[in-house]
Amino acid sequence: MNQNMLLVIAASVGLAAGAGGTYLATSGPDVYSQAIAKAELVSAISADPSLCAVPMVEMPTGEEALAAFRKAHAASPLVCHRNNMPEISLKLGQCDKSDADPSVVCMTSVKMSPQAEPLDRVVGFSKSVTGGWVATIN
Repeated sequence: MNQNMLLVIAASVGLAAGAGGTYLATSGPDVYSQAIAKAELVSAISADPSLCAVPMVEMPTGEEALAAFRKAHAASPLVCHRNNMPEISLKLGQCDKSDADPSVVCMTSVKMSPQAEPLDRVVGFSKSVTGGWVATIN
């Protein structure tokens, strides 16, 4: 055979092998799925509520959060006049479990006096050994 014919045969075999390898590498397993009707989903969750379980986050009540925040504020080294503490009020917003420690982190709206503008800040709350709430002011 002449040299050109061998080159054409080798190129054809290489091209066929490359195309076959690409097909095998890119073709995945066949996946068959079926859409679930909303009524079927609702009845399944009604029958077994654990299918739609939302992890419960233990969080303080508004009064517990306010008491913990006031205690943390009073213990802060930045407070100058401990005998004249402000009338702090606090509203809890959304709370989520903290990724860093076993506490909850809540968005709060804090007012340092009745006529003050509210400050939005993130405050961490965790249970102490005695069962009370402790605030960590960020």
